[in-house]
Amino acid sequence: MALALILRNAPRIQVGALQQNLIKSASIVLAPSHKQQSTLSKSRHLLLAPQKVSQVRFMSADHSKLWPMEKALSLSMIALVPAAIAMPNIVFDNLLAVASVIHFHWGLEAVVVDYARPIVVGNILPKLALGLLYLISATTLGGLIYYNINDIGIGKTIRKFWAIKE
Repeated sequence: MALALILRNAPRIQVGALQQNLIKSASIVLAPSHKQQSTLSKSRHLLLAPQKVSQVRFMSADHSKLWPMEKALSLSMIALVPAAIAMPNIVFDNLLAVASVIHFHWGLEAVVVDYARPIVVGNILPKLALGLLYLISATTLGGLIYYNINDIGIGKTIRKFWAIKE
């Protein structure tokens, strides 16, 4: 998180340092004559004036539209997890399987997209990592649904783990 903030603000930091260096060099190097006094003061004024810096985006995807859905899913899981454990049935088990796989997938997808950028690791590795993530997510979801349908389900499994005594 901190690295992402530093990278996002790097262009602004560099431009600010560049402005300060220009101002210092303009005041040290230039010895203005009386004729150049007015033009130098205008140029110093322009250097000191805040300039609009175009913001360069280092992330390769925009997750701002996904975050509200992720928050809603996380909020719904607060009620769904206890319901699946307290009243284990196939509906709650499948809802829990889908919600947890989507929750993990979105989180890991954000990590893959943000940290396996083509500018850092090349063009092939990000596509391979994202494809592998989709494969793992689909396999996990299929396995959990298969377990819910053909075995006791997620809720009863958690209950059995809690029932284990030493």
